[in-house]
Amino acid sequence: MRSEDQLAKALGKLLRPGQVHHEEPTLSRYGRDALAPGRSFLAYQELATRPLVVVRPRSTEDVVQVVTLANRERIPIVPYGGGTGLMGGALTVQPGIVLDLSEMNRILEIQPGDRTATAQAGVVLKDLDLALQEHGLILGHDPWTVPIATVGGTISTNSLGYRGARYGSMGDQVLGLEVVLPMGDVLRLRPVPRSSTGPLLRHLFIGGEGVFGIITAATLRAFPKPEARALHAFTFPDFAAGFHAIDAMFHIGLTPALVDYGDEGDDDPTATLYLGFEGFREEVAAQEGRALLVCRDHRGQELPEAVAQEFWTTRHAIAERFAARRSAGEDLSHWVGAEETWDYVHVALPASRVLAYRDRCRDLLHRHGVRVREYGLWNQPELFSMSLSRRGTAQEDRAALAAAVDAVLMLAQDMAGSMEYVHGVGVRLAHLMEREHGQGIDVLRAIKRALDPNHILNPGKLGL
Repeated sequence: MRSEDQLAKALGKLLRPGQVHHEEPTLSRYGRDALAPGRSFLAYQELATRPLVVVRPRSTEDVVQVVTLANRERIPIVPYGGGTGLMGGALTVQPGIVLDLSEMNRILEIQPGDRTATAQAGVVLKDLDLALQEHGLILGHDPWTVPIATVGGTISTNSLGYRGARYGSMGDQVLGLEVVLPMGDVLRLRPVPRSSTGPLLRHLFIGGEGVFGIITAATLRAFPKPEARALHAFTFPDFAAGFHAIDAMFHIGLTPALVDYGDEGDDDPTATLYLGFEGFREEVAAQEGRALLVCRDHRGQELPEAVAQEFWTTRHAIAERFAARRSAGEDLSHWVGAEETWDYVHVALPASRVLAYRDRCRDLLHRHGVRVREYGLWNQPELFSMSLSRRGTAQEDRAALAAAVDAVLMLAQDMAGSMEYVHGVGVRLAHLMEREHGQGIDVLRAIKRALDPNHILNPGKLGL
């Protein structure tokens, strides 16, 4: 491998001035993402390392040039979007090139008649949504990170947003892709809503975390700007009551835009549901009316409308605070508190098993000395989350919480579920990928070997 200076000079000859950086603090910043070292991930310190260089391409051809050099020299590449990934998908684990796609930020085309938008990978979701609104359209993907997350990053983790119950995950928005493969070839996939011509290759890169190819542009579905929106907030006497209300709504085919539900874990059994519908006026009125009846039938007590409105208008505030703290160079090791170790899980389960899973987790976690700060559902009854903490930040506290997290993730797998539904795998969950996929992990590894024989793209991620 070339030295840092040699690599920077070689890349500088391929690109324009200002695109290659190897100064501090740039290298330190781009060596990590939002996987905080304060989480219960014991391998963080031994995995995290400093990149050799940060490159900011401005075109697909720039990416091709960098990938071709990296493949020839066997230099690892980590694609980098908004840096909001919570699983270490953009963490540098081997010295190499961080490919910061933030300057590939052009919206290439909006086709109102087709209800599509084509954008480069570095386009921020908020900017794309604002551009679509000028044409009477919206972006269906609405994660908490809208102000900073990018098109390429959210496709690469197949992330889920607040409107996911109606519009699906980011991967569900994808019609076509442009991808630079590990050997430097450019793959362009047709932006069609449906095709019956073999497996859909775009699904190899949706949720692929950049290990099979680097997404440089995407054509996405867009949706009509809603004629109406109805927002409500309810409290329920316990988690089960609200769960049954949500399940009953989905059982009859209601499609809310917003389902955000949770209690305060060990502290308070009372649970709160934020519920929203949007679409054309008659649809919203019909769905809203039936949903209110369902909630009341399950002992829900409606809160003032202002409560629901405040939740909706502040749903992205945490991302704005995160961005400000990171820009200021603040320590993000602890979000819960300086005296606690924390983590969370987001699992997908058959709806019929969610409450039993919750009960078993409660007992298991208490045996590990772990406090449940929140139990929750997001988007639909099958998607269950927990926020966890353990008093203390010593190695033994982190180890105890890590063991507890693994135990509840494996319990979800054993109950016919999946260990993650929103944030991807990165390095945080890589050790459980064989258990998650069984024989399927060998298929993924075979594809990785075929496309990336020199193993340069995002090494260590997805257990590949």
